[in-house]
Amino acid sequence: MVKINESSYNAIIKHAEAGFPHEVCGVLIGQDHTITDYKECNNLNTERAHDRYELDPLSFKEADDYSREVGKEIIGIYHSHPDHPSMASETDRQRAWPEWIYIIFSINKGKYNDARAWILEDSGEKFYEEPIEVTPD
Repeated sequence: MVKINESSYNAIIKHAEAGFPHEVCGVLIGQDHTITDYKECNNLNTERAHDRYELDPLSFKEADDYSREVGKEIIGIYHSHPDHPSMASETDRQRAWPEWIYIIFSINKGKYNDARAWILEDSGEKFYEEPIEVTPD
């Protein structure tokens, strides 16, 4: 089970809707499978931003510095799928790190549809889905 607080979840939805029709991305901050914060990151992919993201290393470093300052760690990545289901793609699998949480937010016609959490098996061969529980702040 992946837990995420309601304010972070809702803020990520707003980020994903605002970025439509492009993919947005960011990092998930917390401990174990509990997300307590997030940081938006820039998507450096300009050629295929409608269906790909490339997380900006500078944004990632800033998020990592922040997570350390608050005594947490980066435990995953989120990104959006504009007009596409929240299923992890082959590209997502190829770029994923085992044990990290990957939450994909499906945004259809600019509005939130759903979100699903994926974790790459240690073998790196496939994702498995974890349920998401949105918790009160």
